[in-house]
Amino acid sequence: MVDAVSSPRAQLVELLWQLKQNFDQENDSSLRFVHFNTLLNDPVYRAEIITRAIQSDNRKIRTLGLKLQEANRDGVLLHKRPSASLPTTLTNPDIAETLGSRQTTTGKPSGMYAWLALALVVLCITGYFAYNPVRQMIAGQQTIKGSLFGQNTWHAGTTWVLDGIVYVEAGGSLTIEPGTRIEGKPGSALVITRDATLFSRGQENAPIVFTSTQPEGTRTAGDWGGVVMLGSAPVNVANAHIEGIPDGDTRGAFGGSDANGSCGVMEYTRVEFAGFEVYANNELNGLTLGGCGSSTIVRNVQVHRALDDGIEVFGGTVDLKHIIITGAADDSLDWDMGWRGRVQFLVAQQHANVGDNAFEGDNLKANPDATPISAPVMYNVTLISPRSHEKYHRAMTLKVGTGGHFNNMIIDGFSGETIDLKGGETVRRIQEGELTFNSMMVHKVGNRGLTFFDAESMDNDDDNGFDERRYFQSRTVGAQFGTDPLLTRDATSTSHPDFAPTSRSPARNGATAIPQGEFWDEAADYLGAMRPGSAQTWADNWTAFPLN
Repeated sequence: MVDAVSSPRAQLVELLWQLKQNFDQENDSSLRFVHFNTLLNDPVYRAEIITRAIQSDNRKIRTLGLKLQEANRDGVLLHKRPSASLPTTLTNPDIAETLGSRQTTTGKPSGMYAWLALALVVLCITGYFAYNPVRQMIAGQQTIKGSLFGQNTWHAGTTWVLDGIVYVEAGGSLTIEPGTRIEGKPGSALVITRDATLFSRGQENAPIVFTSTQPEGTRTAGDWGGVVMLGSAPVNVANAHIEGIPDGDTRGAFGGSDANGSCGVMEYTRVEFAGFEVYANNELNGLTLGGCGSSTIVRNVQVHRALDDGIEVFGGTVDLKHIIITGAADDSLDWDMGWRGRVQFLVAQQHANVGDNAFEGDNLKANPDATPISAPVMYNVTLISPRSHEKYHRAMTLKVGTGGHFNNMIIDGFSGETIDLKGGETVRRIQEGELTFNSMMVHKVGNRGLTFFDAESMDNDDDNGFDERRYFQSRTVGAQFGTDPLLTRDATSTSHPDFAPTSRSPARNGATAIPQGEFWDEAADYLGAMRPGSAQTWADNWTAFPLN
């Protein structure tokens, strides 16, 4: 039987579970998920949750909080300290921590039976209230919703299911082990708030995968929201607030003065079937980077089949390296609000039936001259689109005053014009040296009879009469229009693409010298993102291209 000293402990475990359940049902935007195991085992976390409960507007939660405050004296559960008559040798510290009891292999048999009975009672209580979480744990799943505080780790042996928008709160961190799978339910997303940190560091043979909860074969773009990382690097608008988060929620704020700041690490990570429209003209992308600083690491990342943009960068100084964006339903890479990061080795592949621009760059719509001016520096980029008969694909649309420095690029395919500069402010960036193009190879299948730029006159003139054709074919730019980079037939494949040109490709020659510095790979003396003739590339092993 359960002794009189231990019975209150079992009751307190039940109280804690009731508190967790009530918090979850309350759907409090600041705390929608309580980790029960942490609540039992971490006194600091427990005290924080109890304090929140006491301050709650919900009468039931407040009552539970007051009861537990009395029980949680000095940061330990009531009766947790063993009495002098109880044995003190631990054989299972986890049970001792959870139940407030200690076991021993010596002593009277009746005592042992009492502790076993107590364990059985608590297991029954916990099982009654926690059937679904226990079932998920047995199945290797863990559902996460609401806010994460402090240090959190998602282990590779578990599938982590996002339910609603999950926030890593300021001061907190989330570490994801290599090989971990994270699945998003409809309407879910992972948001790393400003002053929080994400460590999604996979490995080449054990990538981290963010994907849909839907069964393979039924997945589609927009099944869930995507990943958002927010930081304190400069942006060119005051009180910046990220798309997809309600305006009144301060957890959507980003930007600041720390150009060297870090949102964390995303490496050998795939994001699939993400992006959804929260409301008109307000969407989440596959990966959103808002005000992330130069110490943020985003390398070896693939975004596949996003419903909106593949990657959108709102200001900041974050760098991108070894990036693949495939099948985005809007733009592959979109930037604005003063992004001044660096990019090397990026592939954007558009699918025939979806998409708009491979690149869409802006400064700030409300004020094209706002500073800092968007001006990413890019080397070794490949933009690929089939000659779609369904979609008008542009390689690059640069507008509302953006700058940028584009070097060593291959642009292949595209049903629409190659590059469209929009607005007098954007054209002025060329004169100011904030917008430059060097070493570009532009090709369309069956070049003869095709135009690389649309005619602009009268109502179609959107850049104050600037002649893009003359500029890009001038010696100043030296772009090679009509030169075939000799990509393989698989370059436009949606299921097994190969982005490396053949060994005979003219892209081996004519590259602009790579800048010196730790970030840059100076050996990349070729055009495009992949070395021509490579049997193996940096995209091998960790990427995947599922259709659904």
